[in-house]
Amino acid sequence: MTKYEQYLARGRVQHGERFNPPAPAGEFVDAFNSGERVTVQFGYGETLKGTISITTGWAPVFLLMRTKRSLGSSDTINPDRDRIVR
Repeated sequence: MTKYEQYLARGRVQHGERFNPPAPAGEFVDAFNSGERVTVQFGYGETLKGTISITTGWAPVFLLMRTKRSLGSSDTINPDRDRIVR
């Protein structure tokens, strides 16, 4: 079971029917599972480096964590608009 699958299972147990996971965007799920640093190009033109994470709660979104010691981030990732350019 991958890290993402474990996350989905925990979310379903915690939130039941309300749980609405982010759309499975292959490249973001792969980066989340591997924990490797990636370069993300945001739809508005900015390019940032970091690791991919996911918020908690019943409607989670992907996040870009800029450093290893980050506890949170305001850099939310939209798989429809943003992409990994490595």
